[in-house]
Amino acid sequence: MNTKLKTNIILLLIASTTSMLGCQKDDPKKPTSNTPQEQITTVILKGFNHDDPMDSLHQFMIKWEDLDGDGGNPPTIDSLLLDTGYEYHINLIIIDKTKTPYDTVSKEIENLKNVHQFFYTPSAELEGKMGVKIDEFDSNNPPLPFGMEVHLHITSDTLYKLPVIGKLNIVLSHYDGIPKTAKPSPESDIDINIPVRLK
Repeated sequence: MNTKLKTNIILLLIASTTSMLGCQKDDPKKPTSNTPQEQITTVILKGFNHDDPMDSLHQFMIKWEDLDGDGGNPPTIDSLLLDTGYEYHINLIIIDKTKTPYDTVSKEIENLKNVHQFFYTPSAELEGKMGVKIDEFDSNNPPLPFGMEVHLHITSDTLYKLPVIGKLNIVLSHYDGIPKTAKPSPESDIDINIPVRLK
């Protein structure tokens, strides 16, 4: 093979390889590790009577807050007081108070809902008394639950004695570099317990 022909073949191979690399695109179904874990100091639960949002007797705003993070002072936690026989609509507001002004992280999480999911787990004391329903989904195919808004249905007290004391565990799973599923991820941005009293 003469030198000129050999050179042309090498150049053609280099050009083909470069073209192939240039045409490669990220697979949207494969998450990449470019979503850093959120800094969260404050979680606010803002709720109302789902059947009558103007019912002032069943509107509330409670807070979980840990300003100095793990290893510091214990978090301050309000209790969630709920009447039986009602369905409550709850919105979560997530805040980072380490920044000035405070950063409402809820917006960022909302924008990244395809790699986040909220999980709500009532404690054993609330089993059969508190139902959890999420009807807010992401844009994955098929859509998966997101859950920054949640419905809590409190059954009537005819089958049990009041008050009932329990906890509601709230976890925000972060699917960083792994596909989102209907199950919690190994990594979480939030894992907190809210005291609950049914009255």
